Amino acid sequence: MRILQVIEFLTPQMGGSPMVAYQISRHLAQRNHEVTVVTSDYGKSRFPQGSFRVIFLPNLVARWGFYVTPGLIRWTRENLQAYEAIHLHTARTFQNIVVSHYAQQYKMPYLLQAHGTLPVIVARKTAKHLYDLSFGRRVVAGARGMIAVSALERDQYLQYGVPAEKISLVPNGLDLEEFSHLPAKGSYRSANSISEDIRLILSIGRIHQLKGLDHLIGAFAPLHKIYPDSLLVIAGPDEGDQPRLERLISKLDLQGSVWFPGPLYGEQKLAALVDADVVTSTSYYEIFGLVPFEALMCGTPVVVSSEIASGQLIATANAGYLAPYGDEVALCASLRHVLTYPEEALTRVASGQAYIRQHLDWQVIIEQFEQLYATYSAQ
Repeated sequence: MRILQVIEFLTPQMGGSPMVAYQISRHLAQRNHEVTVVTSDYGKSRFPQGSFRVIFLPNLVARWGFYVTPGLIRWTRENLQAYEAIHLHTARTFQNIVVSHYAQQYKMPYLLQAHGTLPVIVARKTAKHLYDLSFGRRVVAGARGMIAVSALERDQYLQYGVPAEKISLVPNGLDLEEFSHLPAKGSYRSANSISEDIRLILSIGRIHQLKGLDHLIGAFAPLHKIYPDSLLVIAGPDEGDQPRLERLISKLDLQGSVWFPGPLYGEQKLAALVDADVVTSTSYYEIFGLVPFEALMCGTPVVVSSEIASGQLIATANAGYLAPYGDEVALCASLRHVLTYPEEALTRVASGQAYIRQHLDWQVIIEQFEQLYATYSAQ
């Protein structure tokens, strides 16, 4: 099948949706589908070359979360009809406006996967409302099907007015091959002069106000009094919240006990996950979140916000520990429990690994995408 993936950027520095688009394309290509990704050339880093085609179009504007590639108009007009399945990623993009317009003009079905971007929350609310009034609702209404990665996102689609029969639930997957040869234990600590005796608490993700990192630091303060040798590592690109967090660290007298190493990718990320004593995800809003599952596959216990989608799956699989968002007392207690009872925590890791192999392996997930493409291309 000839399949087109459409996304505003394809770079690991921009978080989860590009990674999902990359993994979908890579695994489809491995199953002998002819896959093309059309995107902007925004971003300094690139994913490893896969056996699929990527068209990087010059990006002329990258402001307010909008990436404009005028060259896409001509490319779409001339090439779109060659594809049997069209998959649009994220909700509000220039690329979706162009491709959905021509798909509707040519009477071609397309699928839309919002990756948690459909609700109008936090930043740029006015711009999002204007986009929806001008283009967004037409893009959504014209989609033959909508892909939700969790029950939480399915509810968001319903609230937006998407008919239930148009929504398919397909979770994000993990490439389990990446965890078959993990970095040697101790390699991250050795490379960063962190003693084996240090209790290492790790958070990986964007440094953004939605991530609840202020509450993580607040929960770490009393924990650090119990374990003075503990270290909190907050790894990820700063999206404007780090200065505020650094002021909080200073206020709580935690200088030297909280470290921002910047983003972690590839082997370095895996090494950090292997060496951590516990990995935590404290977000208020996370439509899925792969880091807790990556940590479990690295053999590391997890503590996750109970409100986010990954927390709900962690609970289902009895794979870790939960704490309500913003409840610093409960978060501190869960982190302390893992550090105090590591053997119990490792039994939950084993339970989580079994769940992941059965439900979240990309080899399982990609079959669901194939079925969706075949269904909608035949309509």
